[in-house]
Amino acid sequence: MASEGTDLSTRKSAENIALCHFKRQKVAISNIIITSFPFLELLRDYGFINNELYEKSKKSFETSGSQKEVIYHVLSEVEKTFNLSLLKALFSKDIMETYPGLKDIYKTFKKVIPNIELFLRSDGEENEEKCDIQESLEQGTVDFGNNSISGKAKKRRRTTMHTDDTVNFNAEILPVTCGKMMGMLIKRKLQRGATVKCIRTEDGNWFTPKEFEVEGGYEKSSNWKNSVCCGGRPLKWLIENEYLPQPPHDRKRKPENAEKCKICGDEGKLFKCSFCLIFFHEYCHIPPVEPERKDWICTFCTIEESSRSQQHASYSEVLARRMGPKEKLNCVFLLLKLYYHLENNIFRSIPHEHYVQKASQCLETLRTLDEIKNKLNGGCYTKVKGFVLGMNKIFQDPKHDDSVQTEKEFKKNFKQVFSIQ
Repeated sequence: MASEGTDLSTRKSAENIALCHFKRQKVAISNIIITSFPFLELLRDYGFINNELYEKSKKSFETSGSQKEVIYHVLSEVEKTFNLSLLKALFSKDIMETYPGLKDIYKTFKKVIPNIELFLRSDGEENEEKCDIQESLEQGTVDFGNNSISGKAKKRRRTTMHTDDTVNFNAEILPVTCGKMMGMLIKRKLQRGATVKCIRTEDGNWFTPKEFEVEGGYEKSSNWKNSVCCGGRPLKWLIENEYLPQPPHDRKRKPENAEKCKICGDEGKLFKCSFCLIFFHEYCHIPPVEPERKDWICTFCTIEESSRSQQHASYSEVLARRMGPKEKLNCVFLLLKLYYHLENNIFRSIPHEHYVQKASQCLETLRTLDEIKNKLNGGCYTKVKGFVLGMNKIFQDPKHDDSVQTEKEFKKNFKQVFSIQ
């Protein structure tokens, strides 16, 4: 499909961010692994370390007085061939039950890559499928003339191969129908909740999936996932096969004058800043909102307090600064301002003519911005200059049709937040 290259790029970006964060967590992980079993056995059985390194590490762990150093050395070795399947194994149920402290480490990964569960799940399914095929080969049950194949492989083929070739299910915008209704579903909006208006019709009106279903004449339907279709497939099928995100559980729908997210302007499950009383979606805000915190303060209020003591500096001085907490806060503020600019000023004002083309370009810019956000949260930028270079790639890329407006907005806010003379 046309977007497979983009999906691969997004996955590669997540893998790079995960590696960067893994390097920073090796010491913490080494302090948690206090017994060699089943940690070393898992790494060996899954092929992350060879038998020679396993035997050597096992012996050193039992005889050495510095077990933490042994684990750190092993982690440094697996780092050389790092991929997301390592995290899939490291944060598996059996391992985290043996080493409960890894649960806190996993939470830090979820903060820098909010959708990491999706990547780990798809990676695990790929590995499982490879194991199924390998097992079938060993048992002599696979016939590439389609005469024989294992039961698991047959089942997987049924769920992944029966797709409509006329529809690119991986696209950011999907054509949807329900009875007499026709519209375009924006995946990014659906991910914020099932009560978000994520379907746009030709007349420019927006509907939630349930509202779209009712307008299409399915008032009595018990499940919008089965009624709203794309390319002949119900949305339930798309969600199960990971073409669509699984929307989070939303509270009861509010009236039309309900609160909306400051960044994207959508409704859904929102969290209120205790200082300015403005609402945000959990992952629209940077860093992600901590739902369990009662007196949560948003980045806008935090930056307002901290900027009062800001010292004036030149542009070159700011670029050369180490990415400390203050600098990171400023960069987070700049990203939030850009997200707001793109989603409220550009995306919402796209006319119906050539809507799919213009909206897709804006969504592409937002996706690239997501990658920069994940790198910033993951500590991949050591200096402010690295963050700015990442932003400049957006402005210089011709596929980002809104780059001129976006660059102008970024430079204005950059000068303000860093107090550049």
